[in-house]
Amino acid sequence: EQFKIFLLAFGAGLRRSEIDRLTWKHFNWERGTISIEATEYGMTKTEGSAEEIDIGTDLLDYFKKEMAASKSEFVIESKSAPTAAPHWNRYRCDGHFKAMLAWLRAKGVTARNPLHTLRKEFGSLINQKFGIFAASAALRHSNITITREAYVDRKERIALDIGELMKNQPVPGV
Repeated sequence: EQFKIFLLAFGAGLRRSEIDRLTWKHFNWERGTISIEATEYGMTKTEGSAEEIDIGTDLLDYFKKEMAASKSEFVIESKSAPTAAPHWNRYRCDGHFKAMLAWLRAKGVTARNPLHTLRKEFGSLINQKFGIFAASAALRHSNITITREAYVDRKERIALDIGELMKNQPVPGV
């Protein structure tokens, strides 16, 4: 279950509450998406959070196999019963989340919320490959400022090397 949590946070950018309440019916196998929406188990974080999220075929294939073996309507199985509108500090999968947080801390993640670090890394990787607007859309942020300020780590040096352009060029004033 912890591996599924890892994949949903790192590979799809889902929030803890979204992972906790995610059911198999939220997957659209033909379109390759996960639908984040309000359900009988709770609301979305914001209206803008209700979206269809594109996921890679590798994740889609993995979760399709997991669904075939599942005995639960929920993607993350738990012995705890679901409740309507769970509070931010009460999750159906709390035991699995705590185990995941311990594992992340053991791997060197020192952030206050290690699971959210996976979501941030997802945003950074989308930014690196597709740009900041795509990252903001994938993270379902209401505006790009949130993405830029809190979610997208610059991983590469951004500098123009003009040395090659200046080679063998006359220098003004010399």
